[in-house]
Amino acid sequence: MSPPLTPSADEARQQLSGELSKPVYADVRNWIADQFQRLLDWLTGDPQSTHALSSGQLTAIVVTVAAVAAVAIWTFLGPVRTERRRRETAVLADEDRSAQQLREDAARLAAADEWGRATIELFRALVRSLGERAVIQDTSGLTAHEAAAQAGVRLPDLAAGLAEGAEVFDALAYGRRPGSRQQYHAMLALDAGVAQARPTLPTGEAAEASAVEVVSVP
Repeated sequence: MSPPLTPSADEARQQLSGELSKPVYADVRNWIADQFQRLLDWLTGDPQSTHALSSGQLTAIVVTVAAVAAVAIWTFLGPVRTERRRRETAVLADEDRSAQQLREDAARLAAADEWGRATIELFRALVRSLGERAVIQDTSGLTAHEAAAQAGVRLPDLAAGLAEGAEVFDALAYGRRPGSRQQYHAMLALDAGVAQARPTLPTGEAAEASAVEVVSVP
């Protein structure tokens, strides 16, 4: 038995037209058109209209339109607001603990198998330590990605790891995703690497230092 052949574009259009011409579809189209005409007559106040809307029909239409509008607004604006809030929330907002205190709290959370919270606290400790060492400035208002980007300039060998750490922080802190032992230990290794790394001088200071060296050469 040979397999069914795929219809051409013209044949597909003819089949679709034939299907939609069936009475069941005509009834649906007629009902929608009738309801729409009733709504137009009610809105325009046509005195000659024979399609008066009952209070129940009007309520049903208004509720349906409102529900569709609400779903559309939530669908398009909900993710936008979530993303903006995720990106604009400072890592150290209302946070007074030192890097060492944050690390100690992270260790306690990890000991209790609270990997997500422990990883979040550890990233905060990392950002705080960068501020304490003056690798980055004004850490109180920085988002995770802003802190990672600034630190990556001074610690270029760790830039990729810092960016990945910021992604993990956002996912756990704002995405409500569960943390894992692997994420915590990866963040622990990143924190240790940052603590041991020697930052490069800012661009202006590096230029000044080079000029001093050139002048001092006999």
